[in-house]
Amino acid sequence: MLLTRTVMAAVMIALLLVLALWLPPAWMAAVIAILGFIGVYELMRTVGDTKNPRHFIWPGLTAAAIPLGFYFGRAEIVSRISLTFLMVVLFAEAVFTYGTEKPVKFQTVLSGFFGGLLIPVCLSALLQLRMMKNGGALVIMAFVVTAMSDTGGYFGGMFFGKHKGVLKCSPNKSLEGFAGSFIFGILGILIFGVIMDKAVGIPVHYGVLVLYAALGNVTTQIGDLAFSVIKREHGIKDYGNLIPGHGGVLDRFDSIIFTAPLVYLLVTYIPAL
Repeated sequence: MLLTRTVMAAVMIALLLVLALWLPPAWMAAVIAILGFIGVYELMRTVGDTKNPRHFIWPGLTAAAIPLGFYFGRAEIVSRISLTFLMVVLFAEAVFTYGTEKPVKFQTVLSGFFGGLLIPVCLSALLQLRMMKNGGALVIMAFVVTAMSDTGGYFGGMFFGKHKGVLKCSPNKSLEGFAGSFIFGILGILIFGVIMDKAVGIPVHYGVLVLYAALGNVTTQIGDLAFSVIKREHGIKDYGNLIPGHGGVLDRFDSIIFTAPLVYLLVTYIPAL
């Protein structure tokens, strides 16, 4: 399991580097659109009812459309159209199925909004980073924060985790794991800063990078735990098996969904590069 997880992690890192550094932003927009559509399916399969394809097709369409709207500079209008569209079709489903044998519950409606609007808007922050100055490096930085935080939490808990059960939503998490996540997140972004500064020649503000890591660690851990809550409420281990050793799209990208918009805000208003 660990070998599979490690190999797939290496493959995903290679794909990320190609996507962030060599391919034009249009490719990232397309990838985010695909990930958003799959993520909606995984979410609706978990909390909704995929026997009726409309329950995930409608939010799946908006999840795919929103990143494309960001790419073409039409983020606001596409997001507003998507919001209005989902508001009408999802509540229409609830209205016309109420009192029948298979009513569309409010939980399903809210899940459609969450998957069809919030997830793609958050992931589109990666595309916004990509289209900024030094965009490829900024995208990689966002993943460094989440990946190193996740890695620190994993190994910190594995080797030093004695105080477990801190949170009932994730009883295997330990205080040592949380500490390892925080430490690795800061170390990772400092190493990233040194590479940018010394090897690439892009001046960095190390103090601001530490701020990125500290705040990003909070959103990374909250994102991971938030999607864990959803899984535990519905009695599943993973959202899917698309990525061997990692689960589904939401299992692998849960942290970046929360962290990408934070990094975009920080880079915009408190630049470090």
